[in-house]
Amino acid sequence: MGLIKVVQIIGGGEFGGAERHIINLAGALNPQMVEVTVCCLFSEPFVGIAAKAGINAFNLTMRNRTDLSVVGKLASIIRENNFDIVHTHGVRANLLGRLAARQVNRKPVVTTVHSLLERDYPGFFRRQLNSITEWATRGWTDYFIAVSQGLKAKLVSSGVPQDWVTVIYNGIVIEDFSPSAERGAQRALLGYGPAVPLVGIVARLHPVKGHQYFLEAAQLVLEQRPEVRFVVVGDGPQRQVLEEMAGRLGIAGQVTFTGFVSEVRSLMADLDLLVISSLWEGFGLTAVEAMAMGLPVISTEVGGLPEVVLHGETGLLVPPANSAVLAKGIIWMLEHPEATAEMTKRASQVVCEKFTAQVMARRTEELYRKVLGCER
Repeated sequence: MGLIKVVQIIGGGEFGGAERHIINLAGALNPQMVEVTVCCLFSEPFVGIAAKAGINAFNLTMRNRTDLSVVGKLASIIRENNFDIVHTHGVRANLLGRLAARQVNRKPVVTTVHSLLERDYPGFFRRQLNSITEWATRGWTDYFIAVSQGLKAKLVSSGVPQDWVTVIYNGIVIEDFSPSAERGAQRALLGYGPAVPLVGIVARLHPVKGHQYFLEAAQLVLEQRPEVRFVVVGDGPQRQVLEEMAGRLGIAGQVTFTGFVSEVRSLMADLDLLVISSLWEGFGLTAVEAMAMGLPVISTEVGGLPEVVLHGETGLLVPPANSAVLAKGIIWMLEHPEATAEMTKRASQVVCEKFTAQVMARRTEELYRKVLGCER
């Protein structure tokens, strides 16, 4: 089999887990076997980030959410570039990619499912509309990739045949998350000295990430450990709401909202503990990145996170939407540095074994060959 040409289609209007997944995957795929092109449905920021990473990337900007004129343009590009596989990420990309593929001799479609649709769209009407379009077109996908067993179970329970779904864990470039990364620079920029216990959350400011429980837990921690400081890394639609909440809780002076940060890794290196307070998480890429860096992790026990963070072995798991238990876990990890260090050491080993970009890429290459070598 010759070179497999794949177009990866994604919204690209933010830089979150799915976008990082594509960067890591594209960089680890064998260039003698797979050629990747990225198509974004928003003009920024991801198309520029992908191009900087050396990936051939372009955008087909939609005028609005119902702009289906992009389908014809996308079909023409697929035809002109003779792409072998259309690989989609997210409901908007799924819809447009599947429609375009059908216009080009029913090109094979692979869809990676990164999260639960109902969690991504809390608004009733958008959720219903996206659910209908996803349900109506998912039969046009040849294979689904689920980034965790938890997501595969959800897909199968919703009616997707089990043999249509392959689990491929997200993977990171280990070298990019060295525990020996230079520390102190970001901490100093935030105005914190080296002795200040720094607890952070790194996630887009979206309801599914459970930031409100992080802030409530921060208030409880500060009642017992007033020297601790908290950092909210990321941006999103809930920023103003969360900043106002911090003010109402009386902790605005102890919580820093950084907004979008381009050097997330160096900031994570300056944290003492990473919190994941999500109400749902398809996988938990940020947890893997932290574990690779030697940063302790406390996470909610939802979605694919228990497949990444093993309770008491590589981190701590707590129930979702429970600020009191989350606060207790934060305090325990801060007050038990030796036990926490042992968990962190084991976590780094697990990442090297299971969650590398190379492992993800080899399994994805196998799936691409399967898609092109057989018919369902």
